Amino acid sequence: MAIPFVYVRACGSYREIGRQVGEAARPQIEASIAFFAENFAAMSGGLSFDEAQQRSAAYLRYARACTPQQVEELTGMAEGAGVPLPALMVPNCAEELTAGEPTVGAQPLTPGCTAVAIVSGGRHIVGHNMDWYVVDAPNNVLFDLTEPDGTRLLAFAGAAYLPIVGLNSHGIGNLSNSVHSTDNRVGVPNVFVRRTTMAAATLETARDDGLPAARARGTNQFFADIAGRLWDIESSATAAACADHTARGYMAHTNHYVAPEMAPFEGSDYEESRTRLRTAEAMLAEGLDHGDEPVELVARILRCHEPSRQECICGHPEPDEPLGEQGMTVGSIICDLDERRLHVCAGPPCENPYQVFAMD
Repeated sequence: MAIPFVYVRACGSYREIGRQVGEAARPQIEASIAFFAENFAAMSGGLSFDEAQQRSAAYLRYARACTPQQVEELTGMAEGAGVPLPALMVPNCAEELTAGEPTVGAQPLTPGCTAVAIVSGGRHIVGHNMDWYVVDAPNNVLFDLTEPDGTRLLAFAGAAYLPIVGLNSHGIGNLSNSVHSTDNRVGVPNVFVRRTTMAAATLETARDDGLPAARARGTNQFFADIAGRLWDIESSATAAACADHTARGYMAHTNHYVAPEMAPFEGSDYEESRTRLRTAEAMLAEGLDHGDEPVELVARILRCHEPSRQECICGHPEPDEPLGEQGMTVGSIICDLDERRLHVCAGPPCENPYQVFAMD
């Protein structure tokens, strides 16, 4: 049986959108906050949940100054769910509060997120496996949001987070992967940065919105449009590089820097990320050569268990590890940009069938 998730359709001001999401997903948000409260010391290497709430206040000040609409949305979520805003800030600052770069040796969550995109036969398809803490798998939300300017989003994320991966009514596919940057600082948290790009009408706007000067740390943003453009933007807190893969017709990214100019900011030696990238790129190239149907090809990649359980794209938890240290593929999406359709499942896609949602 497929892992269920909440579907929320919301519109209005950012505060109203957030409040509608919070009301509809209140049990899931409460469950997520309870998980973070109980396990945050293990997740962060010793930081208590109360301490995390206090530290998040510094990040909130930057978010208010640089991304006020997203703060309004999160404030509305807190109001709708009946939870304090500082408590909801903790999962939305989780990367900032749990990061310990440089990271050498065994990593806390194995494997990590994988993004792929392909342009073939006039089709424009992007896909993403989201790997994070196990709490998100049963507490996901499908966000169907109409922003104040009329832009519509279909996005998928754990209930406690602002939506950061999906597609919009302009035909933009917007995905993102964590990277481990070494120039981290207090600033605008990654989740807020990524959320600002979701409604962009062009790749240029998405790129610019995703590189605020006051960002706290690095990320990888992965953009595609119905014109066939494929852009990958790697950033740290203070640097960025843009790669254009349009001519190749496909692209992939995992959880490490690929651009040579970003090498000085690399904070991870995780070989499994490099293995996943090689696997995804090889499967994309082979499928493109064979003329495979793009959605089926992307789904096959996102379900892949090769070459091993520790280095595969479709991730499963290690039950012997402490709960606060268990990671897995908590959700998977495939964006059909031409049809404005989102194929989505909670949990690993090898075990859970994709459901299809389309914009009216």
